[in-house]
Amino acid sequence: MQPTLRTLALLLVVAALPLAAQGFRQGRGRGMGPGAGPGFGPAFACLNLTDAQKASLKALHEKYRPTLEADRTAAFEAQKALRAAAANPATSDADLKALFDKASAARFAMMQQHRALFQESQALLTPEQKAQFEKLRAERQQRMQDRMKGRGPGMGGGMGMGPGPDPMN
Repeated sequence: MQPTLRTLALLLVVAALPLAAQGFRQGRGRGMGPGAGPGFGPAFACLNLTDAQKASLKALHEKYRPTLEADRTAAFEAQKALRAAAANPATSDADLKALFDKASAARFAMMQQHRALFQESQALLTPEQKAQFEKLRAERQQRMQDRMKGRGPGMGGGMGMGPGPDPMN
């Protein structure tokens, strides 16, 4: 994997881990309906957390929840405005750049909050739990890489890509 892609993958994993720590809750999005229960995600579930650690993680999550939700909403709205402006041929390049910068700043603010939550969450773990967490993360990255093997660059050969079989035969 190229260093740039490796760095990007690491940033994505770091950004996603606090989301896993949030667990399931009611709200917007797929799979977030009334049946979803509280938790800290599959990675934290495998760490045999003590009751004190679970309580600390829950308090930490509650501390960050308002900011994360506000950042998520701001990023969504900024991205929505950017897409609408990009679809409008009358939008100037300067306006598009300003909207792009706003959307980028909103995503960066969200990433910073996720990073802070992740770092504070990690501080609550024992060295053994941190080692187990890193092992789980490495296994997950390996599974992702294994799924990506053979896809190569470009659109791939999925449905609707290319001529396919001759319908006359």
